[in-house]
Parts: sequence; C-alpha cells; structure tokens
Amino acid sequence: MAIYDLYGTRVESLDQLLGPLSVVLGITWEERESDYRGVYHRASAVAYGGKDLVLQSNRLTDEDGDYFQVPEYPDYGLLLFVNRCTGADEVRDRLAAGLPEWAFLRRKIID
Repeated sequence: MAIYDLYGTRVESLDQLLGPLSVVLGITWEERESDYRGVYHRASAVAYGGKDLVLQSNRLTDEDGDYFQVPEYPDYGLLLFVNRCTGADEVRDRLAAGLPEWAFLRRKIID
C-alpha cells in the first residue's frame, strides 16, 4: 500500500518554512529544479517508511503564463507532498502539533 498525502499553507515564503519543517519532521532539505516543478525542495522520507517529501510553490510560470501546480487548491501558495509513505499519519500528527498552518488537503492510497 502506498500513501500519497498533500498539505498546503497560505504562507508563501519557502525560506520561512524550510527550517521549521526540518525541525518538526526531523529531515534535511535539498534544493532542486525541474521544468515540471520549478525550484523546489526534496527530503528523504525513509524515516516515515517512504520515498520522499517535496516542498514547492503552487504558483508556477511557463511559456504560456502563470498556472497552479494543483489547481483545486488555489488559496495555498506552498504545497508539501508526502510521497509513498506508510508512516504518513506520523507526518500528519507532527505537522498538526508543531506547524498548524499546514492544512491537510487530500490523501490518495494505491494498493
């Protein structure tokens, strides 16, 4: 079973959130860049029985103009993807206790 969770925050400054997320989740971020995500941050999710955590802006721009990475949630400027984590509930508990500005948006479970 693979669990994919998505969180969002209305705070739009990555710099404000990287440190607190690192402390609350006990992870280290690595900056990356892609055509698909733009500049984003990735951390291993091995501690949560999973693949990775990805922190990125929901507001992106390409040659066609501005768009939302996840258009169903336009009010959230930053997104946190919890990918293929069997311990996703622990991530949710830690965010709720330490960083309540992160809203749980959705969960997908793939068997």
